[in-house]
This record gives sequence, structure tokens and C-alpha cells, in this order.
Amino acid sequence: MKLFICILSFIFFSVPIAHAEQAISSGTTKQVRATITEVIQVNPTSKYLNQYIFRAKTVVGDLIDVDTSESVPSGIPIKLTVGKEIFLQVVDGSIPKAYFEDVVRTRSLWFIVALFVITSLIVGLKRGLLSLFGLGITLLVLFGYIFPSILQGRDVITVTIIGSVVILAVNMHIAHGFRKESFLAFLSTVIGLLLAWLFSSAFSLWTSINGMGSEDALLLVGDLPVEILTIRLFIAGAILGTVGVLDDIAVSQTEIVHELRKTDTTLTRKELFLKAMGIGMHHIASTVNTLVLVYAGASMPILILFLYHSVDIVSFMNSEVVTEEFVRTIAGTMALILTVPISTFIALWGRHPKSLDIPHKHT
Repeated sequence: MKLFICILSFIFFSVPIAHAEQAISSGTTKQVRATITEVIQVNPTSKYLNQYIFRAKTVVGDLIDVDTSESVPSGIPIKLTVGKEIFLQVVDGSIPKAYFEDVVRTRSLWFIVALFVITSLIVGLKRGLLSLFGLGITLLVLFGYIFPSILQGRDVITVTIIGSVVILAVNMHIAHGFRKESFLAFLSTVIGLLLAWLFSSAFSLWTSINGMGSEDALLLVGDLPVEILTIRLFIAGAILGTVGVLDDIAVSQTEIVHELRKTDTTLTRKELFLKAMGIGMHHIASTVNTLVLVYAGASMPILILFLYHSVDIVSFMNSEVVTEEFVRTIAGTMALILTVPISTFIALWGRHPKSLDIPHKHT
């Protein structure tokens, strides 16, 4: 999830950054883009960290000498070479001082985005194009409605649910066609979304978490109003994180019922339900494992940090950040599991006539 949000943020905000000469200005400190012209000295501090003294040329032609030990005493893991584009923090004064901030990554990121688009179009063809269009809709809803509404002080859960429903309604019909099966799958996904809200709310209450256990949330303290930084923001994040997986489950089960019905028109509703659930159980097993690994991978650094500082496994499990990950994962997973029978049931009763309940003679 964190990676997904970073990609979205990059797509929307990297264009002005890439073309800015001197981007952020605050008081006497400003961010300046520069290119390394000479690496004067390299001092290893460990196997993976180095200190650098280098000369860089800013976009306006000024030459500046920089010592990375003044900004990052422990050393930096990035290899700095001649020609590398970087960002410096320049402090104005009688003798201007520059500090290393970071490398410029926008050009490489645009290449990665272009590679993703080309792969989607070559492999997915028409569906790949539609999926890219759906991604654009998702970005529009996230940055045009959900995030601005939250910053304006509107209820974060209400805004997230409305935005998620809009994303699902548009994307599911674009990707899978304006058919009855797509609409039935959409209804199933909305129910799964409400279940994710119910479970995450209940589990948060039972475990007495406050939603401020992660480093990301703590970084917002002081920048955002206290009314926004509540457990409701955590619950909204858990809801949003399950949207894509619920979509996959609901569409799969709806299409399974549809294809089974076309293959054998003599099947009753009960027989169709049992056969579709048999396939759905295998889908549950693989998807649940995927969901757990996605959450664990996104939070791996912070989980390792807390495990390292914990006295035993009980104290580790009891920490706020670990409990939050358990609540987020289990709430989403339970909603996912229940969406399988729900989507199968809706596909049966919404798509097929009552004659399915009448037993047929098999020859």
C-alpha cells in the first residue's frame, strides 16, 4: 500500500519538481538542484555506507563544495559519481553553506512508469489499455476527492467509502464490460468493503489501538489537525487497502458461476454454488497468503525494528505498531474470505432464473 501511494504521489507531483530550478524555499534555506562535477574524497564508514566530499554545479552555474558528513554523520548508502544529479539544501548567509539532501530520481522513475505502460499495452492489449484508463480514474478520485476532502476536515471513513465505491463502479465496468456480471460483482465488492469497515472498526476497539503506531502517522503530527489524526484515519486506510483484492475475488466468483452455467445448463442453484465455492476455496487460500505477505512486506523495516527491541514475543505482539498490522491484515482477510460466498450467492440469484432450482434429468 505504501508503495502504491508513493507511485501515485510521484505521478502527480514529479513533473513540476523535475523542471524546477530552485524548488522549495523556506526562510533562509532553499532546495537547489545540482550536478556533481568532481568527487574529491570518499571515506567508507562501513560495508555499505560512505562519506563523500564533492563539488557540484547548480542549475544557475554556481560551484559548491559539499561534505556529506555534515548532513549525514553515519554515511550514505547511495553511490555518488560524477554526473549524478542531486538536491542540496543551501543555507544563505555571509558564507553560504550547502548540505547534501538526496539524489534526483524523477528521470529513472519516468522510465519505469513508461516501461509499465508499454508492458500493460503489449500483454494486455485492449484490456491493458482499459486498465490504464481505470488507473487514471483511481488517481483522479484519490487526489481529486478523497485526499483533499480529508484535508478539509470531512469524515475520513465516509469520504474513503464513497471514493472507493466510485473507483469500483467505474473500474469494474470499464475493465470487465458493462454486463450484468460486472454489476453483480460490483454489488458483492461493496458488501465486502462494508465488512472490511465493520471488522477493522471492531478490532480497533477491542485492541485499544489509536492509529498512531506507525512512523508515517507520527510524521503527520504537527502538520495536520488533530481531528484528522485519529483511529478513523487508520480504519480508512485498512478499507482502502482491501478494495483491489475484493474486486479480484468478486469478479472471479461471478465469472466462475457464469461459465459453469454455460458449460452445463442442467445444474441447479445448489450444485452451481457448491462447484463455484470449490474453486473459490482455492482462490481464498492463495489470495489470503498474498494479502498477508503484502502487508508484512510493506511494514518489514518497522516490524524488524520492534522485534529487535522487544524483550520477548509477547511484548513484540503487544506493541502498537504490530497490533495495527495484525488488525489491518486480519480485518481485510476476513472481509476477503466472506466475499467469496457472498459474491457466489449474488451471482446465482441475480443472474439465473428460478428454473435452476428445478432438478433436471441427466442422461
